[in-house]
Amino acid sequence: MWIKWIIAAVLTASLLWLSINYVYSRHQTRKVFADLQALEQQQQDLNTEWGRLQLEKSTLVGNNRIESVAKEQLGMRLPASEQIIVIKR
Repeated sequence: MWIKWIIAAVLTASLLWLSINYVYSRHQTRKVFADLQALEQQQQDLNTEWGRLQLEKSTLVGNNRIESVAKEQLGMRLPASEQIIVIKR
């Protein structure tokens, strides 16, 4: 008679332990999936920012942009033809 009670107690404890493990693993899986989605969103945001920065860089280093900044902000201008000196080798 005691054997049946011991077997029932062991099976009940095993079932309880397996149930708790199952719930814990499902919770961990959902947590990892949520973290993955957050990281994928961050990656997408960073890719968008990278594209925007590449476009801004190409705009800022263009010859027309450099020339206009040199003229407007630095007061530079092209030299007159009499100011140009050609050095021959």
